[in-house]
Amino acid sequence: MDEILTLIEKTAFLKGLPGAATIPTEAIAELASRATEIHCEPGDVLFREGEPDRGSFVVIEGSLELRKGSALVLVLKRGMSFGELSHGEGEPHQETLIATEHSHVLNLTREDTLDSMLDYPEMAVEVVRTLGLRFHELVSRVLELEATNARLRDALRSAGVTPPDPGASDSPPGSGR
Repeated sequence: MDEILTLIEKTAFLKGLPGAATIPTEAIAELASRATEIHCEPGDVLFREGEPDRGSFVVIEGSLELRKGSALVLVLKRGMSFGELSHGEGEPHQETLIATEHSHVLNLTREDTLDSMLDYPEMAVEVVRTLGLRFHELVSRVLELEATNARLRDALRSAGVTPPDPGASDSPPGSGR
């Protein structure tokens, strides 16, 4: 049988996550009381692209993959979380979340997360800080990809091959696209 955590255990787990030290324990306990536990096996899908938003997910144990089509977006491990707070009310998930091993996660609705952020500004500040760090990480990755692309284009030119124009459309002239 899959383990079910007590409120104290869920609160302690969440309080131990990076950045949670500045959030009042009362806020974390309130959020923990609203969290639903999910146990899943390899191949289980927590949500699919296009399905209604199911809120945020925090990994207690295990590993899950966030995918956009066949592309791997992110591997979620213990202590990591994912949620699409950028969505407007009722917008569907943009990716698919699949367990790659036995996993135990907490699921928080979008409403519970937003209510907690309104009730406890420290939580909102931590979410903004985390998003800022993620944005910085993604910008760094884009810059690395741009540098790799430039090196590949230079290598093609050195080999006497004209690289494709990245601004050109793949559509034939006059196709209207």
